[in-house]
Order: sequence, then structure tokens, then C-alpha cells
Amino acid sequence: MSDGAAGGRSAGEPHGSRALGTLDSLYESTRALGLHDSLEELLSEVLDRARELIGFEHAAVMLLNEDTGRLTVEHLIGYGDRSSEIQRASLAVGQGLSGWAAAHRESVRVGDVSQDPRYVQGLEEARSNLAVPLIVGNRVAGVINVESERLYAFTSEHEKLLTVLGTQAALGILAFQAQAQLRQRIAQLSALYRISNLAAEAGALGATLNSMLEIAGEVIPQGQSAVLLLDESRKYLRVAAGQGYQAAVRFLEIPVGQGITGRCAQTGLTQVVHDIEHLDDDEAYIPGVPGARSEVAVPLIADGMIIGVFNAESVEPHAFSDEHVQTLTVIARQAAEVIRSAQLLEETRRLAITDALTGLFNRRHFNQQLEENVGRAVRYDEPLALVFLDVDHFKSVNDKFGHQAGDRCLQALARTLRDSVRDSDQIARIGGEEFAVLLIRADRELALSIAERLRHRIDDLILEEDPPLPVDLTASLGVAFFREDGEDPKTLMRAADRALYMAKRLGRNRVVLASEAARATDSATD
Repeated sequence: MSDGAAGGRSAGEPHGSRALGTLDSLYESTRALGLHDSLEELLSEVLDRARELIGFEHAAVMLLNEDTGRLTVEHLIGYGDRSSEIQRASLAVGQGLSGWAAAHRESVRVGDVSQDPRYVQGLEEARSNLAVPLIVGNRVAGVINVESERLYAFTSEHEKLLTVLGTQAALGILAFQAQAQLRQRIAQLSALYRISNLAAEAGALGATLNSMLEIAGEVIPQGQSAVLLLDESRKYLRVAAGQGYQAAVRFLEIPVGQGITGRCAQTGLTQVVHDIEHLDDDEAYIPGVPGARSEVAVPLIADGMIIGVFNAESVEPHAFSDEHVQTLTVIARQAAEVIRSAQLLEETRRLAITDALTGLFNRRHFNQQLEENVGRAVRYDEPLALVFLDVDHFKSVNDKFGHQAGDRCLQALARTLRDSVRDSDQIARIGGEEFAVLLIRADRELALSIAERLRHRIDDLILEEDPPLPVDLTASLGVAFFREDGEDPKTLMRAADRALYMAKRLGRNRVVLASEAARATDSATD
């Protein structure tokens, strides 16, 4: 291809006229680069003006990430069916002709790419290439890479024109990047302030964690993050809250030391993985976000103790810059203090409403729950059942085996009760060996079924001691139904209590309904 065909002087055209036209075009091109409101518009203008100046079939603007040392395609023209594949492709500085131009801060012009081993194929039909670094002072903002399907398509004049255009483009790119960094810094400070305020809101731990992730998602790529907390044994991490994670991850237990998050919890050191596909087998990635390629795990440390991990993932490789990692570290430091405060507050609340020995609700909280659920049953005309349960001859257990054995019996009984009812039901220890179970939205048939299940499981209960403690537990149960046996909490409790004591009088280890106890009382009166 001749210089004229590539944009040089045509036959019969005065040299001065051509030079003046080129200068006018260059002036207009550089002036136009300062008239855009976004980086995307600027990059589109850069390639449009470059094509007017030198002519080409295919071109891309690649921007440099100074933290990762990689060039990534941000905008392109041409490339046919491969355009979507090439969009967002990246090269390390020094790799390919564009990487060479960025590393050496020099333009590189190749007339026949098949003869240059530095060339990384972008298009099979490409024959010639021109890569011009976008430089301001000592900073490289990126590279303009143009390709042609013709041999020797680009001249030294093209290189000079693109270099001048590139300098102006670099100024605009760095200005937009500086604005973005400033906005990000403001967003970081805002996030830290809002996260610190969560401590004063005194919300439940789950709500606090979800609010924290929503805030953090505003300052990290794609906003896919999770908080994993150590369990009581400090051997496993569990997802306490997550944004963008698979539902199954909610029930995953990650052993400390395994995977990226497990290693973070074990070492207390931030883990950064730029490309998950390049991990070794001994660094096995535990799937969290579908299609994830990069991950950052930052330890949550409060009072000098690791309490969990703040984890962020992205479907893009090299998504997390040093600045992102630094931001996550600062957020995690603040978040750890808020989480620890929320945990202590939740523990204080739990202790205030639970029985210290069994972990079940205490009598005061149960009375509140009964009041609220009776009110709900009235409003929505829903069924409700109340079960009172008393362990038979429990004094003999304490007398024969001691109070410690008796405590272990009550703890085992509490576990059996929890395992025998639905998650929506409420269980409480309301006396020494007396318990109450509130069956939410349970009709007569369901309530009787649950009550009999409780009785049978207590009868079959074996204390897992070594050797097993030879205690044969049974229980008497009284059941009262909302409206049928009482329309307010006090009446309902009296009805269940009467049924319980009738079960004891009838020989224990049985379920008695409040209606049966009422009929027996009426008959005795008559």
C-alpha cells in the first residue's frame, strides 16, 4: 500500500495545502477531545478522530491499570465477529506490541506483523500494526493500537499524528481517572461513616450485616461480597450475610485453613487472587459467586481476635486494584468493631430472654410471645395451641444422681423439644422442670400430633454419657386451644395448666386436653 493510499499526498495536490489540511484536522481533533462528559465518550471520540486522521480498519484504546500492570481494552472499532471477545481483553505491560509500547514509552510501527515475534494476534486478517502510548509527563495512561489488513499501511507521519492526538487523549483520560478516584474516595469516606453509624443503631446482627454489605457494595467492583463469621468452636466459617452469592453457600461450612477465606481466617492476613483459574490445587477455590475469576478476603479483627472474614468476588479477572484492597481493609477494620458490638448486644439480648441452663426462652419472654401471638390469632382468626409439659418424678433424678446429672437431663430434654417442633413454634422453660410450647397456626389435629411426638421422644430419650446415665424420663402434657379453651393469654394458660395436672393425676406420661380436664371438673362438681 502506498503512502498516498494510507492518507499521504495525492497526485496533483499541493504539499502546503495538504499540510494545512492535516493541521486543521489535528487541531479540530484535539479540541474536540476536551468536550465530553464521560470517559466512554472521550475514548469513542479518540478512535473516531484517529480514523479520520490516518485511516484504519480496526483499532482499540487500551487503558493501563497501574496497580496490576495490565492494559485492558476499553473501547474499539472494527474486529468484526471478534469484537465482543476482544472487548475487555487485557495484556501485561511488556506483552505484545501494545505492551511493548507502554513498557518502553515509545511508539511501535510494524509493516508486517507476521515478521514480528512481539505481535499478539487480535485479528487473523491483520497485516500491519501501529501502537502509540498515551503519555503525559512520566505517566502512561494507555495505548492506542491500530491494525490494518494491508501490509505497511502506516507511515511515520501517521505515527506522529497519532502521537499528538494521543497526548491530548492522555490528558483527558487522566483527568477522568482523577475525578473517578476522587469520587471513589468520597464514596469510601461516606461508606466508613455510614458503617460506623450502624453501631449506634443497635439493630439485630443479621440486619446490621446486610446493611454493611449494601454500603460496601457501593465502593467495590460489582458489589458481590459476603461476611463470614467463625462459629463457637472457631473451626469453621459460615456465611452470615451475602450479596450476589449462591443460595447454597448460606449453609456451607468452610474449615479454617481451607480455600481463600479459610486461609485468611487462619493467618489473619489479607488474601488477594487476581485470577482464580490460575490457582494451584492446594489453594482450592470454594465456589461462592457463579463464574468468579478474582477474589479478596480481608480478616475481621476486633479486640485483637479474628472473628471472621470480609470477602469480595468478581467475575472479572484482576478486578481488585491495590486501592480496592486498601478500601476493603479499612472497611473491614471498621466493620469488625461494628460486628463485635452487634454480637455483644445480641448476646446481651439473648441472655435477657433465655434460660441460662437450657438456652430456651425464659418465662418472661414466653409470656410476651404468648401475648403477641394471641393478638395475631385474634386479628387473623388463626388457630393456636398451648402445651404445658412437666417432667415426671424429676426430684428422684436429682436425689439419686445429683443436681449436675439433673442439669444434663434438662439440657438433653431442651434439645429434644427443639428437634421435635417446627421452627415457627416457641419453647420456654417456665419453671424447674416445667416447660411450655406455643404451637403457631396449629389446628387440633396437628397440635395433638406434636404433643404425642414430644411425649414419645422424651420417653425414648437416652442421655449420651459414657457410660450412659440410667435415667428413664417421662413427661405429662396438657394442651389448650385458642378460643375453644380460652380467648386471652391468662385463660389459655390456666386451661393448659389444669390439663397438665390432670395428666399427672391420671398416672403421668400422657397427653390430656384442656376440654377433657374441664369436663372432668364439671362432673366432679355435679
